[in-house]
Amino acid sequence: MPVMNDKPLFSSDQIVNISDLQRKWRTVVEPKLHEMPFLMMFSGSEPRATILSYDRFQQLWQKVAAAAELELKLELLCRILENEKDGQAAVPLAEVIKKAGITAADLEAAPDVDLENE
Repeated sequence: MPVMNDKPLFSSDQIVNISDLQRKWRTVVEPKLHEMPFLMMFSGSEPRATILSYDRFQQLWQKVAAAAELELKLELLCRILENEKDGQAAVPLAEVIKKAGITAADLEAAPDVDLENE
């Protein structure tokens, strides 16, 4: 999807009037959701909301979660590189966890953490 100024572009075919949502969902909205990545709901001349098919929403949600994780990894990498550049030693993870008061039970409760015997 082309993006201009961080906003997605859309065509007039993707515009759905709010009054059509209740009265004409099955005949107006659903067919467009099968053809287009998203629909824009307008009230008068103002965009009010966007409709995605549930499949597209799930894909978007997964991409957002992956991007958030990647952002954290990049931040960590930048910090490590800065420390290396400045000649500072990295702080061991065990020390960070101890200072933060995080317990093994806290880590085990996290959905994406696997603890090995350490």
